[in-house]
Amino acid sequence: MEVKILGAYGGRFKDLGTTCIQISEDTLIDAGNIMRALGEKCLSVNNILLTHAHLDHIVDIPFMIDYTFRYREQPLNIYGHRETIDAVKDYIMNWNIWPEFSSIRLINSGDYAVNYFELLPETSFHLNGFDIYVFPSNHTVPTLSYVVKREGRGFLFTGDTFRNPAVWELVNRDPEIRVLITEVSYPSYMHNLAEVSKHHTPKTLAEELEHLKRKDVDVYVMHLKPNSLKELEEEIRDTLPTVKILSDGDAIII
Repeated sequence: MEVKILGAYGGRFKDLGTTCIQISEDTLIDAGNIMRALGEKCLSVNNILLTHAHLDHIVDIPFMIDYTFRYREQPLNIYGHRETIDAVKDYIMNWNIWPEFSSIRLINSGDYAVNYFELLPETSFHLNGFDIYVFPSNHTVPTLSYVVKREGRGFLFTGDTFRNPAVWELVNRDPEIRVLITEVSYPSYMHNLAEVSKHHTPKTLAEELEHLKRKDVDVYVMHLKPNSLKELEEEIRDTLPTVKILSDGDAIII
């Protein structure tokens, strides 16, 4: 199982991409860096699983459906929490900011260009060979974390989060979760901003990792804020020496 990191950062600056993970040719988690990372290969994307509706996680949905519309033969399926879907429809794909593609039919098939599917927290579903479980993250808006498995192995992606006991309960009891992908957004001296915005610092993640009882789980972090990138990388190396920092273009083999 290969997980490709198309966008690894918590903001855009120069060529840094925001959160976007590819789990197969046609399925992504979040949509922060589709167009630059995939180019023409974005034509193969038919499913996007959204963690939440903050801009750095949804920004490329309008551009991707606009580019692929004339070529598509099947709809773009967007999955997420009800409030996430409502936000995309109400504030982005609403005819004011961008066309509302779920009411436009594809040229090549007559299907609607976009379908939305609500995911209920603490439920499981199957999608194109993957077994997926969703549960609530701890963020400022309703946010879903994802456990993604195929053939008895997989990963847990927390999305944007602060302290969340559910993460450690799941990882500790499920040996099929081999990889944990979580976030660190701010240096530890910015703990007030991190706490109010419900993001991790290296210090808070180190404290949370004390709840991880297994030794066979690889831990990765992403969502570093570009304006603190160098100091974050240094602090993570010092505070979390076993944790790997993800960059755009990285791949994780599970």
